[in-house]
Amino acid sequence: MDKEKAKQEILELIAKYNKVLEEKRFSRYNEEMTKKDFILPLFRALGWNVENSEEVSAEEKISKGRVDYSFRINRIPKFFLEAKPLKEDLDKPEFIEQAINYAWHKGCTWAVLTDFEHLKIFNAEWKTADPFQSHLKTIPCHEFLDRFSELWLLSKESFEQGLIDKEAEKWGKRTKKIPVDKQLLADFTRFRGLLSKNIMKLNQSMNLTEEDLDESIQRILDRLIFIRNCEDRELEAKTLISNLREWESRGRGQLIKSLREVFVYFDKQYNSKIFITHLCDDLMISDEVLHEIIEGLYYTKDRSLSYDFSAIEADVLGNIYEQYLGHILKKTEKRAKLTANNAHRKEQGIYYTPTYIVDYIVRNTLGELLKDKKVNAEKIRVLDPACGSGSFLIKAFDVLNEYYSKNDKDYNQTQFDFKTGTPFTTKAKILQNNIFGVDLDKQAVEIAQLNLLLKIAERGHRLPLLQENIKVGNSLIDDPAIAEDKAFKWEEEFNQIINEGGFDVVISNPPYVQLSMEADLPEVLKQYILERFKSSMGRLNTFGFFIKLGIDILRDGGRLGFIIPNTVLTQDYYEELREMILQDCKIVSIVSFGDLPFKDAVVENVILVLEKTRSHKKRETNKVKIFSVNANMEFEKQKVIDQAVFN
Repeated sequence: MDKEKAKQEILELIAKYNKVLEEKRFSRYNEEMTKKDFILPLFRALGWNVENSEEVSAEEKISKGRVDYSFRINRIPKFFLEAKPLKEDLDKPEFIEQAINYAWHKGCTWAVLTDFEHLKIFNAEWKTADPFQSHLKTIPCHEFLDRFSELWLLSKESFEQGLIDKEAEKWGKRTKKIPVDKQLLADFTRFRGLLSKNIMKLNQSMNLTEEDLDESIQRILDRLIFIRNCEDRELEAKTLISNLREWESRGRGQLIKSLREVFVYFDKQYNSKIFITHLCDDLMISDEVLHEIIEGLYYTKDRSLSYDFSAIEADVLGNIYEQYLGHILKKTEKRAKLTANNAHRKEQGIYYTPTYIVDYIVRNTLGELLKDKKVNAEKIRVLDPACGSGSFLIKAFDVLNEYYSKNDKDYNQTQFDFKTGTPFTTKAKILQNNIFGVDLDKQAVEIAQLNLLLKIAERGHRLPLLQENIKVGNSLIDDPAIAEDKAFKWEEEFNQIINEGGFDVVISNPPYVQLSMEADLPEVLKQYILERFKSSMGRLNTFGFFIKLGIDILRDGGRLGFIIPNTVLTQDYYEELREMILQDCKIVSIVSFGDLPFKDAVVENVILVLEKTRSHKKRETNKVKIFSVNANMEFEKQKVIDQAVFN
């Protein structure tokens, strides 16, 4: 937008206004004439296309009245404007309340009240008893040019750049937004506890099992997180808070019914498993609990900070998952209690992998394969056989997406699936063609799927179903007599990939569970794993069997990258495993950590990157550089600490 041109147009409007005053014609100007001759031209000068109803539109009536216009960018309301006729008293409380209430009900931060002679800006984010406390600034028309930088805060360009929010934060008139981080982790656990107790209390006749309860709570929270993410990425308007405030103003009905209307809308828009009809849709939940959870996904309790879900990273929900595993739902007859049980996480060998380690492993496996100019990226199959919340798979998606964006001329083109009759994007194609995972924990799989879907959500595009990509199962056991319904037959679950030679990339932070030290594990289980992986190792640890599995299902020329205990390099009882690695693979690199990346773990770790070369008749000697990483975990500054020959 040309600011000099804008100033000239505003100067002409001021001159026109002064002429109306001189000729004492202002009394003839009703609201419609004021909007037509002054207000809409003013905002046209500020870069808004006032003739385009998608951008500037008349507002509908709601329970607390209506305002005249909404100003939107990509269908997301940026502010609402209440217009009054020339010479109206804009300080009337009812006018201010009308403007603020409408914006507040719609979950929109900004409200503007104007008769052109004066222009008042209000922050509707804080609902205060005194509406004047929401006032940001007033600009008289005769100061429009002298205070042009302030007036420009209402320009389209300003809202595209978030300038008014930054200005308001300086004056304490805007709740400071923060990325979702540790505060949400605590809130998430609290929400789970609230839902657990409330659902058990109100739904006793349904005889819910612990699994029913846990899965229903997980699905509700997944939905809410997905919606909030869409809102903060401005794919959707502030649907949840708007719906909540409308429900409050009506003062009737059950909030769960109102919330389910939102779920139905998102199901139609995104067609994802997250919103498909589920047991949770039949549960009663109290208004008070839902109210607390929905508001808690927008603000901290003191409202000093508001959450920005658009800043969410893969490791945030991963940390939530780690914390969730430290708690187990314990159901009693009349209520459900959420109790801390950190042993559960440690028994399963689950430790959340720091982002920098995930990045290094993915770029030195998948990233290296993509450097081959002959590679067909669509055919690359990436697997995490113990995927947890999906951090490795999300990074793999990022690397593939980066590759496609640079190398695929049709990257930005929406494609059409003639089988389903729906459009899809390159991002969706990456998820369905390239990304695969398995985990023993059903909740982990749910969160991994959610994490991946959040990466590709776009307005107007249906989301793919990921049940065939991210699956629940015991990666190490394929016998139902041992693992019951968690038994996982790789040749059946991923039939086409296995028949075509296997996965191209296997990456993971596999569980570290010392089976030989677990007295409560059945002996038949230990013997089964030994026989399946043709091992005679006296001391059993699951990470060793995951290495064997990874090599088995890796195609020739494919790469494996794991972070595992450093005992694999030196301990006698891993000699057999080392021999198998040397027979079937080339060791690409070993990275040793001086500091522990996992604060709760009791072993030091190494990153092991292998290339499968089983088809070679004559093995070359493995000359390997062993790297260390500095205290800041900076891989680009890794130092060679040793050079070993493995043969």
